[in-house]
Amino acid sequence: MKVGILGIAHMHAESYVYELQSANIEITGVYDHHLNNAEKFCRERNLTTYPTVEEVLSTDCDTVLVCSENVFHKELTLSACEAGKHIIVEKPMALSMTDAAEMIEAAKINQVKLMVAHPVRFSQPVQDLKKIMLEEDYGPVLAINASNHGKNPGGWFIDPLLSGGGALIDHTVHISDLVNYLFQLTPEKISAFIGKSETNLPVEDIGLVNIQFKEKTIMSLDTSWNRPTSYPIWGDAILEVVFEKGYVIVDGFGRKMQIYSDDQQKRKDFYFEENMDHLMFKAFIEAIENDLPAPVSGEDGLYTVLITQAAFESAKKKQAIDV
Repeated sequence: MKVGILGIAHMHAESYVYELQSANIEITGVYDHHLNNAEKFCRERNLTTYPTVEEVLSTDCDTVLVCSENVFHKELTLSACEAGKHIIVEKPMALSMTDAAEMIEAAKINQVKLMVAHPVRFSQPVQDLKKIMLEEDYGPVLAINASNHGKNPGGWFIDPLLSGGGALIDHTVHISDLVNYLFQLTPEKISAFIGKSETNLPVEDIGLVNIQFKEKTIMSLDTSWNRPTSYPIWGDAILEVVFEKGYVIVDGFGRKMQIYSDDQQKRKDFYFEENMDHLMFKAFIEAIENDLPAPVSGEDGLYTVLITQAAFESAKKKQAIDV
């Protein structure tokens, strides 16, 4: 496996490069439309910068990692498909169902794997819950109360022309993917609310999504960037699940110790399990090297785009949307 990188805007790019290099995976080249940013990124990691997408795709990489701003995911993925490269694309895979479907179709036509970076499903607590559910029958899921909190990441994340939206698009996808992975629920009706804690914010930093599933399960999801400056960017991905025969609370970000510092006015999380990015890339590498199905498929990514798109439509129209 050899990897080319198209876009480094997403903060996960740094973590993903670390995982690839730790696994002795060669990175053949890096492109970003901000050439200066790409050159700085590459100098710090002893990588090669290329000024165009085509030059990266002309290297002997077999897989492309797309970590650009959200708005470029589709075009970079389509370019990689046409070049016959497998793709790992950062979440959300696309900004609309139409774009996501086009990406899935292009991958099929060009016979390449399309994988979506949804790392939270690989965390140990989520894997443990999946295992328990396979071993025991707790009956149908009746209700889910969920949250994916954090703080405003700033930068291009709050530029709607690049991100497509704020907290709603950024944080709905993690929980949506967990619901799909764990329970295979089918959305039927979605209603959502968005707001801003400051009137001059260009995107929403407050989001609340309510979903009715065809299986009669109901879910409430708080997606807000509502944590203070001293809070970690990634706060939690909590599922509070009511089964017919049981009840569980799980944090997809892992079991952790929280450390508070009055002197530095900071809070730090110390996690007890292996890093979810490590576990995700371990699965991705295995899929590429052994020609296995994508561990997070394009269809999995489409599921989260469906929910996000309907939630935005509901919030704007101020009415429930039938899916």
